[in-house]
Order: sequence, then structure tokens, then C-alpha cells
Amino acid sequence: MEKPYVISQELDLPGVSREQVNLNEIDNFRADLDAELTAMGRNTYWVNSDVISKDINKILNYTKLPVVSLDSRYVQSADQYLGISRGVDQALNDVGYVPRADYPPVQDQLDSISKLGREIVLVDDVVYSGEMMEWLAAELAKRDVKVGAVVCGIAMYDGLAKLIENDIDVYGGTLFEAVEDEICERDFAIVTGSGRRVDSLNANALYFDPLYGKPQQWASIPAEATDEFYINSLLRSAKLLRDDVQMESIGKFVGYSGQGNAKQRIAERLKLSEAQL
Repeated sequence: MEKPYVISQELDLPGVSREQVNLNEIDNFRADLDAELTAMGRNTYWVNSDVISKDINKILNYTKLPVVSLDSRYVQSADQYLGISRGVDQALNDVGYVPRADYPPVQDQLDSISKLGREIVLVDDVVYSGEMMEWLAAELAKRDVKVGAVVCGIAMYDGLAKLIENDIDVYGGTLFEAVEDEICERDFAIVTGSGRRVDSLNANALYFDPLYGKPQQWASIPAEATDEFYINSLLRSAKLLRDDVQMESIGKFVGYSGQGNAKQRIAERLKLSEAQL
């Protein structure tokens, strides 16, 4: 049996992305995306945003430790939010962990966490390889802070096993033994938080963009399908966004104008991309 290609929903959650999109278009966005991925041979498995949120918050109801969340979409009452993501340089090479847009340097954020107490709970929507949580636990240990537990909505067996080997308890909702990939829904659209952070440019590189991103490596899109998938992703984004949304309210993306009406900027990118591809 083919491994599942897991997609975690989030566009309908409270927050910035939800304010940018036309809620009536979310189902169309998902259906069209699912059809295209399925045609590529991907065994898509969607995890509902309500399920992720309920699983995380149900577990958090049992802890009295300070809660540090890596995702504000699912946890509305954390003691601190940690804005950290996997970063790349301008050549799209991995450079480790960097702060998300509008967050202070990672080390400053970790110093702030140390003021919450000697033991905390870390929360994220997904634990994939477990490497980020392992790194965070080691960095916090240098500050005499113990990660008492990791709570997540989705967990992969390898990531869960890695944390358990490091004496970190893990509590998750939906567990997968093995997957082809796991992608957050926002990374298939031009919305706030989409893409991988290029800290030196103060911008994000879109997962689905073969000109300024790595759809094969970052989203397991077959090489022969990347160009068409990119064009279709731009078209889906244009339909998904509200007519009045401005690019500056969404964020900065490598290769895209950061000013003006978002749908107009996407239309310009479409014309240019069709000539470049």
C-alpha cells in the first residue's frame, strides 16, 4: 500500500490566513489541489483542522506547566509563542533554524522562555523528524530548562521515537507509522506563513515555485509536474484570496512584488512565469 501524503488543514482556523482568504473558496481550493496531487499518484490524506486543534488543546488541559507553542493557529492561550522555522540561504541551502517574520532572534526567544520556569511543555502542530524539538530541548537545557513534554496534533513514528530516545514524553493526536510527506496546507498557497524562510532577504521562498523554491525536495512534487503545479498553485491562490487583500499584509516572498493588490501581483507573476518556464 502506498504511503500517505499527509496534508494538515489550517486555512479555516482563526488568525491572519483566515482573514486573507474567501472562506467560501476553501473547499474548492482543497478539492482542486487534491485532484491534482492524486493525478500525480499521491495518496492524499487530509487531517481536519478541528481534529488537530481539539487533540492538542485536550492534552494541554491536563498540564500545569508553562506552555510554549510554535504555532498560534491551534493554541490560543500559550504562555509564550516561539516563532522559529527551518531556514535557507539565498541558494536555498539549509541553514538551520531562523526566526519567523516579525519575531526576534531565536536565541533571544529561548532566553525569554527560560523566565517561565524550569520545566515547560512544547507544542507544535506536527512532529515530523523530531529534529527541531530535539534541538530546542538541547538549547533549553543549556538554560536549565527541561522540556517536560511535547504535544502535537500529528506525529510521525520516527520523530516520536527520536524524542522518546531523548527522554522526552510525546503526546499526539493522529499518528502515522510512515508517510511520503507531510505538508501544511498554507504551503500550497500564497498566504501568511507560506514557504521556507530566507532570513537574509527577510522573505519566504514558496514551496511550489520551481524558480525560487524546491517543490521536489520540499513537497515531493514529481520533477515532470513542477511547472504545471506551480502555475495551478498561483491560479488557486488567486481564487482563494479576497479581492481586497494587499501583498504587504500577507508577507514578502522571493521573486514577488511585495506591494499592491495581491491578486494583481499574482497575475503579473503568472505572465512572467509562463515566459520563464
